[in-house]
Formats: sequence, C-alpha cells, structure tokens
Amino acid sequence: MSDARLRRDVVWNLVPVALLAGVGLGMSFAIAAWWGAEALAVFNLVTTAYFVVAVVGAFGLQFAVLRAVAEAPADRERVAAVVVGALVPAVVLAALATAAFVALRGPVARLHGSADVGAGMLVAAPGVFCFAINKVLFGVVNGLRRMRAFAIYTSLRYVLLAAGLAVAWRAHVGAAHVAMVWSLAEGALLLVLAGELVATVALARCAGWRAWSRRHLDYGARGIAATLASEINSKLDVWMLGASGIALARVGIYGLAAALHEGATQLAVVVQTNLDPVLAGSLGAGDRADVHALVRRTRRWFVPSFVAACALGAALFPVAIPWLVHDRAFAAGALPFAVMMAGLALASPYLPFTHVLLMANRPGWHTVYLVAVVAINVAAQLALIPRLGPLGAAIATALSVLVSALLVRAMARRHAGVRL
Repeated sequence: MSDARLRRDVVWNLVPVALLAGVGLGMSFAIAAWWGAEALAVFNLVTTAYFVVAVVGAFGLQFAVLRAVAEAPADRERVAAVVVGALVPAVVLAALATAAFVALRGPVARLHGSADVGAGMLVAAPGVFCFAINKVLFGVVNGLRRMRAFAIYTSLRYVLLAAGLAVAWRAHVGAAHVAMVWSLAEGALLLVLAGELVATVALARCAGWRAWSRRHLDYGARGIAATLASEINSKLDVWMLGASGIALARVGIYGLAAALHEGATQLAVVVQTNLDPVLAGSLGAGDRADVHALVRRTRRWFVPSFVAACALGAALFPVAIPWLVHDRAFAAGALPFAVMMAGLALASPYLPFTHVLLMANRPGWHTVYLVAVVAINVAAQLALIPRLGPLGAAIATALSVLVSALLVRAMARRHAGVRL
C-alpha cells in the first residue's frame, strides 16, 4: 500500500474518531447531565460486562477472517469460503454468549451492590448478539481494505448510539435501562452490515467453507484469551474501582476520565486498523523489509501528532469537562486523566503495531502477550486502588500501557521476526 493511500484511509477513519469525541464521549456527558453520576457509573459497569461477553462471543473470528481475506482479497471464491466459514460458527457462538450474559446479570449485580446493573444487562442483552456478529462483519470489510466503508459504518455506530440515547431520554427511560442503547444501535447496524456483505462478497461461491470454519475456530481458540484479555484490560480500572466499595459518584467521575482516555486510544486504533491488512499481506508474503519500512514511515508522523493530542487533552480537561457536564465535581478527574495521557504518550511509538503477532499468524503468542499485560494491570490496580483510589487506578492503567509497549516490541522481534 502506498503512503498516499494509507494517509487517505487514515484521514477517512479519523471521521469516526471525531464522532467518538462528539457523540460517543458526548453520551457520557449526557448521561451524567440527564441521569447523574450514579447512572453513569451503572452504565459504565453494564458496558464493561457487555463488551467482555460480546468479545468472547466473537471468539477472535474477526481477526481470523481479516487476516485470511487480506491475504488474497481479489480471489472471490476464496473470500466467500473464508467469510461463510467465519459467519456460521459466529452466529452459534454469539447466541451462546448472549445466553451467558443474561445468566450472569444476577452475580454481576451482587458484585457491585446494585440491582440497576442487573436490570441494565437484561436490556443490553440483544446487543451482545448483534455486536459479536458485527465484529466479524467489520473484519470482512477491513480485510477487503474497504477503509472508507469501514469509516462510514463505524461512524454510523456512533450516530445510532446518539439517536438511541436521545430516544431513551425523550421516552423517560429510567437510569437502570439506559444501556438499552446498545441493543438499539447494534441491531440497526447489523442490518446495514448485512447489506454490505451481500453487496461485496459472492456468498453463493463459498465451496469449502467448512474447512475454513475449522481453521477459523482453531485460530480463535489460540487467540480468544487474548481478545478477552484486551477487552478486560481496557475496562479493568473502572470495574475494579466499582468493586472496591468507593462511592458510585466517584466511580462515575473517574469513568468519564477513563472514557476520554479510551477515546484518545482510538487515534492509535485508527492507524492500527489501516495497517492491519497491510501487515497481514506483507507478513504472509514473508516481506519483513516492507514491514520495517512501513513501521518507520508511520512512526515518523504518528508519534509527534499523538503526543501533542495527549498533552492538549490533559490541559483542557479541568476547564472543559466540568463546563460540558455542568458539574464542578468532575474536575476531580483531571489528575487521573493527565496520568493516563502521559502513559499513552510514552507508549505511542508502539501503539499502532500491537496486532503484529496476530497478523503474523501468531495468535498464541499474542495471547501470552496480552495475558501478561492484564496480569500486571490487575496486580497494580489491587495494590494502588486501596491506597490512592481513582488516582491509583489511573497510575495502574498508565503502567499497563507502558508494559504493553515494551512487551510487543520484544515479542514481535522474537516470534515474528519484526523489529518495531
């Protein structure tokens, strides 16, 4: 892929990041303003459980189909077999994950001492099924390198979430049921992505799909722990803070800072999303020199721009966030947010390349990498939250990001022959 095309695709995929800032993060502001900090804490806790279970339901098939499609996107028969081979087990696994999510609502509610969490999980359950399928369909779009379409559909997700939240507010939905927006948005998005699938993949020419199902499931089995670990790691701070006995209002304030932190990581995810199919193609062809050149070129412009964005965000937080939420109490999230931004800035040279082991067909080692990161994060959260509260959660999160950068650098060289 040329640098010009890569930059063009990255620009296209910055559109959903802008929407994430304006709509996705705006949801946190709206929930805090319309329903209060406790409702935001409940929504965040439900959302954490929602993403963890939905990711298990996807079983890593989104990466399996992305890599397999990207290796030969012009071979229509092969692509059809690859895609159908992923979708058949995906539907079954998504249904099982949804059933598990419903069954877990009681224990999760008791863990956090809030019946509202259980009620929120019940209305979000249909979204678990749709989200797991949508992840696989997004993998198909990414593997085909339809990056503008990828940007449009990702943007649509945020628009649908915003519309769902507006409907919930206008309908006077109770605080416990705000998480219904996940079911509304993902259900509508599934219909759109199904149309994309029919238009771009010759599904009828899928001979040999059963063999691909076995390959995908094997790939997923070797990588599912990594996918789960990644999702857990991204929400671990809010989850453990909520389980620590700290007042829900404080969890809600930290949750907004954590949501902004996750939004900042999306800048790196945009670049990673565009690099993944290119890395898969080059690594599949054994062209390490092309990969090394791509890493150097990407890092040259990504690192300074990303560090600047982190610094600007940290500086604006104590002024902009209390004003947006109309509550000065949210200024307490400024220091934790600044700590998390510092961690991202220091790790920025490696953030766009954290899928390199997956794209090199090393899902097992990718699992080892992420499980190690989560283990360190859990230990740091357990050590620091009782002493420092939300600030301790932020420090632990920043440390886990730095550990992730160091580990991916070492493991990419050892197990994929790639120098980052």
